[in-house]
Amino acid sequence: LDMSSGLDILTPKGQQSLEQEQQFLTAVQVNLKCTIVQTAKDKPASIDGLILRDNIIVGIFETKSRVMSYADLNRFQHEWLITFDKLLNGSEMAKSLAAPFFGFLHLTKDNVGIIVKLTNERGEFLPAIRLERTETQRTINGGIAVRTNAYVDVRHAFKFLL
Repeated sequence: LDMSSGLDILTPKGQQSLEQEQQFLTAVQVNLKCTIVQTAKDKPASIDGLILRDNIIVGIFETKSRVMSYADLNRFQHEWLITFDKLLNGSEMAKSLAAPFFGFLHLTKDNVGIIVKLTNERGEFLPAIRLERTETQRTINGGIAVRTNAYVDVRHAFKFLL
């Protein structure tokens, strides 16, 4: 890894998050009966990776870990906060690769995995999404960002225990 890139993944908190993410993605592969291929962690990428079956791209994904439980998510109306830019990038990639875009959410407090199909292969959004310009934490290491965030309804998403 190029430690000069300044990416948050290279900090101690980022490394802990990366370790949790690897365990989570292994569980996703088992549940989806697929192979996960990730984009480089030391470079900014539009998506986090590809979902393959028999060496064919059957999906793309964005993955996040949140230090919360499923009950905590319930208090947020079962909405997953993700930047709108990430959704737009994923939608474009889905369209260009003719593969659906998925969101993988790991709730670390009770080790629940959530898989939500965000777009179809034409890049059209599927779940209910509410947009709001809000102030949120910039990265895992803090900071503040004001941006358009999407609140994705994950109430009907696939859920599993790791």
